[in-house]
Amino acid sequence: MKKLQNGIYSFFGIVSYMAQLNLQWLLFTLLGGILLGIGPATAITVRFLHDYRESRREYSFTDFWQAYKQNFKKFSLIGCLYTAFLAVLIVNLRIVAVLVDVPWIAPAYTLLGMVLAYLSLMSFLTYAKADDVAFRECLKTTLFMVFRYPLQALALLTTVYLFSLLFGSKSSLALIFGGSTILFFAEFFHSQMIQKTKALQGGKGQQDEPAEMDQTL
Repeated sequence: MKKLQNGIYSFFGIVSYMAQLNLQWLLFTLLGGILLGIGPATAITVRFLHDYRESRREYSFTDFWQAYKQNFKKFSLIGCLYTAFLAVLIVNLRIVAVLVDVPWIAPAYTLLGMVLAYLSLMSFLTYAKADDVAFRECLKTTLFMVFRYPLQALALLTTVYLFSLLFGSKSSLALIFGGSTILFFAEFFHSQMIQKTKALQGGKGQQDEPAEMDQTL
């Protein structure tokens, strides 16, 4: 009985914290005028979700505000560029679907748009969680992970699509949990790829060590 009570308490604790993070994400996105606010608000939400998933550490509104101020300059321009890029993709898709009569053009462009949107999401997640790493290096790491782990990419895109359908039909759920839930699963699959990449790099280093030792001998 006690285990059941602890499980219920833990579940509602997770739900309440996800709602809190989603509310903070919305508020600070609006605080930056949406275009300037969405980048830093999303980056901070991703970092806090990562810490919560790894160590169950919860951050307060004050913590979010302090992190938002410290990272505003770093992520505001990035957020604008990503938002503009996605908007152009969507507008172009609409134009292609309406004006182009060739039947295979729209599906091909849709697939290309999904790949580019996925690359954008993954590169942003990598940059958001990296400490003092240049964006170019984050982009290189992202390109490697995207083409090295297609199954995780498929799982992530499927999860985001299903939650988008759910939140699209239930706008109240989207306001309470939409952003934090989608970012939680995106961060989860991204962390899996990062861990596998580090394991590959570690294995390569171990293989290189004996060769160096043989050379010294």
